Amino acid sequence: MTCTADRDQAARPAEKNSPHRRASRAAALLGLVLAVLLNVAGCGGDGGDSPSAGPTLSATRGADGVQVFAVTGLPSMKFSATQLVAKAGKIRVDFSVAQGSPPHNFVVPRIPAAHTSIVSAGESQSVTFTVTQPGDYPVVCTLHPNMTATLKIT
Repeated sequence: MTCTADRDQAARPAEKNSPHRRASRAAALLGLVLAVLLNVAGCGGDGGDSPSAGPTLSATRGADGVQVFAVTGLPSMKFSATQLVAKAGKIRVDFSVAQGSPPHNFVVPRIPAAHTSIVSAGESQSVTFTVTQPGDYPVVCTLHPNMTATLKIT
C-alpha cells in the first residue's frame, strides 16, 4: 500500500505541470487580461487627448443664423458626438444629459464663454458663443476628463 501511495504522490506534481494544465492556466490568464483591458477601454477611452472614434455632427442653421448642435451626455461617459463641425461664427450648443446618466457638463476650455454648468440626468442647458478662428477645439466634461469631443471650425 505504501508503494501505491508513494506512486500517487509522485504522479501528482507531474500532473500540475502537464502541457494540458499549463495551456489551461495560460488560457485563463489570457481571458483575465482581456476582460481587464475591455473593462478599462469601456470606462473612458484610451486616456489620450483625442476623442474616440464616434459620430460626427454638423451644425444646423437656426432661423437667426446661429449654428446649432444638440449634444447629449451619455451614461457610457461619452458625448453623443465626438466631432462637431461648424463654420466660424456664432454657435449654440443645446446640451442635455440622458436619463440614467451621472451629471455632466460641456466645456470648450479654449473658449471661455463655451461652457455649461453641471447638468443632471433628464435636464438640459444651452450655451451660445462665437468662434472666429478655424481649428480644432477640444471639448471635455470636467467631471469625467476622458469624456471628450472636438469642435472643428472650418
